[in-house]
Amino acid sequence: MTDNTLIKVENLTIEYPMADGEVFRAIDNFSMYVNRGQIVGVVGESGAGKSTIGKATLGLLDENAIIDTGSVFLEETMVSHLEEHHYAQVRGNRVGYIYQNPMTALNPVLTIGEQIVEAIEANTDLRGSDARNYAIDLLTQAEVPLPEERLDKYPHQLSGGLCQRIVFAIAISAKPDLIIADEPTTALDVTVQKAVLDTLVRLTRQENIAIILITHDMGVVAEMCDHVYVLRHGKLVESGPTEEVLQRPTQSYSRELMAAIPRIDHKIERFAVPGGLGQAGDRERAIAYLMDRKSDAGVEGQPLLQVRNLSKTFQTKATALKSASSFKAVSDVSFDVFPGETLGIVGESGSGKSTIGRMILGLHQPDEGHEIIYRGRNIADLTSRQDKLEHRKSLQCIFQDPYSSLNPRMTAGENITYPLTAHGLLDRSAARQLAGDLMELVGLPRASARKMPHAFSGGERQRIGIARALSFRPDFIFCDEPTSALDVTVQAQLLNLMKDLQDQLGLTLLFVSHDLAVVRQMCDRVMVMKAGEVVEAGPCDKVLVTPDAPYTQGLLDAMPKFSFAAAQ
Repeated sequence: MTDNTLIKVENLTIEYPMADGEVFRAIDNFSMYVNRGQIVGVVGESGAGKSTIGKATLGLLDENAIIDTGSVFLEETMVSHLEEHHYAQVRGNRVGYIYQNPMTALNPVLTIGEQIVEAIEANTDLRGSDARNYAIDLLTQAEVPLPEERLDKYPHQLSGGLCQRIVFAIAISAKPDLIIADEPTTALDVTVQKAVLDTLVRLTRQENIAIILITHDMGVVAEMCDHVYVLRHGKLVESGPTEEVLQRPTQSYSRELMAAIPRIDHKIERFAVPGGLGQAGDRERAIAYLMDRKSDAGVEGQPLLQVRNLSKTFQTKATALKSASSFKAVSDVSFDVFPGETLGIVGESGSGKSTIGRMILGLHQPDEGHEIIYRGRNIADLTSRQDKLEHRKSLQCIFQDPYSSLNPRMTAGENITYPLTAHGLLDRSAARQLAGDLMELVGLPRASARKMPHAFSGGERQRIGIARALSFRPDFIFCDEPTSALDVTVQAQLLNLMKDLQDQLGLTLLFVSHDLAVVRQMCDRVMVMKAGEVVEAGPCDKVLVTPDAPYTQGLLDAMPKFSFAAAQ
């Protein structure tokens, strides 16, 4: 601690009483110091207590939270124990908060201008046209193109990267002393992530604003942070200057975090973390069920999936204020996927990656002049109800967001097997048996099949999503950013699981991701897309190491840099 200390967290312990009489300790005797103008990283797995620290600083803890010991000071003010009406002088004014998902942080029914002006008028003396002019100036500082025009837009009309820059502008509107950035770039692709982080660093350096960066991205920590704190189960594991902790960790848990980081420099067989298939005795029945599937992939050595001249144009209808328009999301894309391999698709947001998968799955209708040939048959020739059902059973999807992809009103087991029972393919007794088998296969307790989705962590929910995809015994799975919302160790566990399942079942994967290092570890070949077109394709060892296309090199250059020399 120095005379320049802005935030002082001392011996903080936060507990939550549980319904069964037990007490959950979210933060356990934690201390941290942040100086003015300093960027401090707080890292750890989901549930480590990272966000709880930020919430305690702003008085945003849940009503049943108990601060058992310790306190949080903002200079001389004890902000962890203020009365609610005193927080008006802290929130937004002295401390800004940047949330993980900008699309949920912004109000969907208010324009960008209304939301920024509201923050300005609440925390400064500016009003009317002065507030609007300051809003334009903030957007300019945040490098938002056409700032005056953006004020009249709604959040859904802008990209995730632009919305996150707007959240940055709101957070600095009162020129606070501190910004708490809670996973600010989790769902952004590498080029947008670099741009928004560069913007955030520049703005905070200009105004001498301190940042507490809560993140699971070690590359971001390595590039941005001066100091880092490693948490696990609410306890401080290790802290120190960033380079020292990341390159020479002294604690085993810190070393485990480093080992879970996917590498871009070379491919490893599996991550050094637990989390593959369930125990051998538990998974035998599930494996037998999954192996008993139709598999007529055709002539050996031939592609399982052939895509030719795939295009998709989206049309918008004319309104009283706007004429009809069209947007070509995918343009003349062709590729093959061979049995048992993983083909990766990378590119910036809006490049057409997910649209390709949705067309293959039949969720979007492609433009005329294309061919999608699966297991030797053109899917356009599938006319009978039985043929279409068999085709759809053989192609499944693992979705990006494990929180919204499960039905919150169904148990985990019902989420896994409901499609099968709805189609009359299983009775309820067999469905319960299968749900338990698949839960165990993906590393979850059989009894958990009776729990509701809210009782699971993000990584556990994604395991349930994998089990649901497997329930139809597919040959082909489209993986749409399946680990982008997960922390680094949970991501590594899920990637190990998917590798194990692919080896055991001979699955074929089409893997979409904005994380080039994840694609390097998971995929045999990769296809790089820009604005709906393929700019480069080939083996991962070639494309992601010595690319030919300047665009691919730009993606690699935008990745946060992390040296593995001493950390692993």
